[in-house]
Formats: sequence, C-alpha cells, structure tokens
Amino acid sequence: MFESIMWKYMNEEGELLMKLIKDRKIREQLASLKDMKALYFVAHGSSYNASASIAPFISRLSKVRTYVYTPSNFRYNCPSIDEENKKTTYVLGISQTGTSRGVLEALEEAKKKGFKVIGITAVSGSPLDELSDLTLDLRCGEEDSNAKTKGYSSTLTLLMMLGIELSQGVNKEDYYRELEEEVTKLDEVRKRTVRWCKENDYGKNMDNLYVIGSGMNFASAMEGQLKVMETMCIPTMFNDIEEFSHGMHRSLNRGSYVLLLNAGSEKELMEKTRRYLEEKKIDVLELNGEEETDEKNVIYVGKYEKSASLLSIVTAIQAISAFVPENNGLDPNRNANNDYTDFVETRV
Repeated sequence: MFESIMWKYMNEEGELLMKLIKDRKIREQLASLKDMKALYFVAHGSSYNASASIAPFISRLSKVRTYVYTPSNFRYNCPSIDEENKKTTYVLGISQTGTSRGVLEALEEAKKKGFKVIGITAVSGSPLDELSDLTLDLRCGEEDSNAKTKGYSSTLTLLMMLGIELSQGVNKEDYYRELEEEVTKLDEVRKRTVRWCKENDYGKNMDNLYVIGSGMNFASAMEGQLKVMETMCIPTMFNDIEEFSHGMHRSLNRGSYVLLLNAGSEKELMEKTRRYLEEKKIDVLELNGEEETDEKNVIYVGKYEKSASLLSIVTAIQAISAFVPENNGLDPNRNANNDYTDFVETRV
C-alpha cells in the first residue's frame, strides 16, 4: 500500500498551501479586484466543485454576487451575464493545466462580450494564462494523476484568499490565522484518517458509495463522489443531507457505503442519519468538523468555524480516495477509459 503517486502529492499540500497563503504577490493581485460586484465562475470537474464550495464564502465576506457554471451551461444557459455591468463583473475560469477546451471557449466568448476574465491555473504560458486579463497561479506544480488532490486544495485556498481580500467589515487577519492553523494540521488529519481506515479495513470490496454533505461541504460531497469514482472506478453519488430522504435513501443496500460530511450545519440530521445507517448495518463513516467524539464510525478532523473545516474534510476525503483502491489491490491512478478525453478532445 501507499505506492500511488497520489500520496506524494498529498504529502506536499501543507507546505504548498502555506506558501500560497504567505505569497504577497498573490494577495496584491486579489486585492486589485476591489471594484468587483459580480463574479461568474466557469469550470469543469474538481475546479467546478471548488468554485461551488467557496462562492458562498466569497459572497458572505465581500457582498459580491457569485454564480457557478460549467462551461457549457455558461455558454448556453446564462442569459443574466448579458445584463451585467461590464466594468464591475468578472468571469473567472479555472483549469489546473490551463488547457481545458470548454473553459477556454467560455472565456473567449465572455471577452468578446466585453467582460474582463480571470484565469486560475498552475501552468505559466498555458492557453488559459495567455487568454486571461489577470492570471492567478495555483503554485502547486505538476500533478500527474487522474484524481487531483493538491491542485484542488490549492484552488480552495486561493479562492478563500480572494474572499478574505475582498471582505468588508471583518478582520482579515483573523481569517488568515485560522486558515494557517488549519493548514498546519492537515498532515495530522491525513494520518488520523489512514489509521482509522487501516484499523477498520475500510472500503474492502466497495462497489458503490454515497457522499452526503451540507452547507459549504455540500460541494465537498460533490468532490468526494468524484474522487472515489475516479480512483475506484465504481458508481458513486452525492447529495445534500436534507435531500437524502427524497428518494436516494431507497437505493441503499447491505453493500452500500455512506460517507457523511458533518461540519455543524444540519448537525442533528447528520447524527440521526448515521445512527439509522448503523442500525441498518450499512457501512457509514462520518467526517466530523464539529466536535470530538468517541463514536466508532466518526473521524474528527478539527473545528474551523470560518471555513466549515473545508480543507480538513477534503484532506480526509483525498486520503480515503487513495486508500480504498489500494486496500482492494488496485492502483488509484490506473488506466480506466483514459482515451475518452483524447477521443472527444477536451483539451487543446
């Protein structure tokens, strides 16, 4: 076990994220966007999930209106953009490689309409970098893995920094202090998660997974189902805890695994759901960012109120996504229809 390159990338996260937080150039770039009144995110996959996680955080702190779209939906289902003020509305595209065809096409269309575009990428000189009026560097380096980990955490961190820099009426340093504290504990969270998984032989013969979140961690549930789907190559689903009872619960069976993301929002419903699943003998694990507990099926990841323990919960998810396939004798980075993206030309 622990032979996948994913572990190397995850182990780099703490140092990379701290450097990103301390980067004065990045902070100055973010602060230069003070005139922003509306922000449209355009992204695929994990980048979309990161945008959906942080968009409400940015709105709460800065009063900027935020909207999150996939590139196709932005191009065909976003008539509101045509009513926006072009001087104070930005379109932000995210692509770790800077080569996502859908993101590039959406941003090109936004530029033709007269909007300024922001690019977030890890590759200087990439097509996204060249297209953008302002490029924000993820500072995460190369990540040769089907399931992105350090790139996702860097995207979350950078977007949180955007919200902090544009914030109104709050103490920015309080937010940065909590963010730094959380980053220093990520290695510990990863080790605790792996230890629990080893002790419980977690994910053995897993053939379907439900990831259930709430609040800021609703989008973490989206990322959780994507990560395990990418590494285990099995059917996975996500939902909000309030919506779980509206049909999804009926498809559970003794072979199902359920991952609950509990950072305090809908706390009582989360705990009731866990107890129900335990009684039904359905394999359930709760990632808890609310309070320490001795409950058997709970991993405490630390409580960070300002960010809903977002990075900590994601760190545990990433560890699980690499551990489970390896626990089943599989390489989480193996070829699984990898030729599809080449066939349909999703990158330039």
